[in-house]
Amino acid sequence: MFRRKSQTLSLNRVYDSVPIREGDSMITLRVNSDVNRLVAGITQAQKRMRELNADSTEAEQKDAALYFAAVIFGQDQAEALLDFYQDDPGCVFLICGQYFTKRLAKLIENAQRKMRV
Repeated sequence: MFRRKSQTLSLNRVYDSVPIREGDSMITLRVNSDVNRLVAGITQAQKRMRELNADSTEAEQKDAALYFAAVIFGQDQAEALLDFYQDDPGCVFLICGQYFTKRLAKLIENAQRKMRV
């Protein structure tokens, strides 16, 4: 008789802690998200960013920046990030993009790889 190995279940969530420093100020954000929601949310955030143009209002830019940051960090931390950058949506876009490129994409890729196994 063969025994089946116990299978451990996991959603392979993405976890990370991101310290951001600007001059003497620092904020630490945490990522704790489902990989599928992250991918879908980032895809939607990219679409919203592509729709922005020179005629976009500051409110539209802030809304898109907050959406992008909220997909990654959650709504409360996204608002804290915008406050940290003194309501400058361009800075929020840049720091979120930098974080995605340097760390988050690899974390997502690793979680997706584990899901396929």
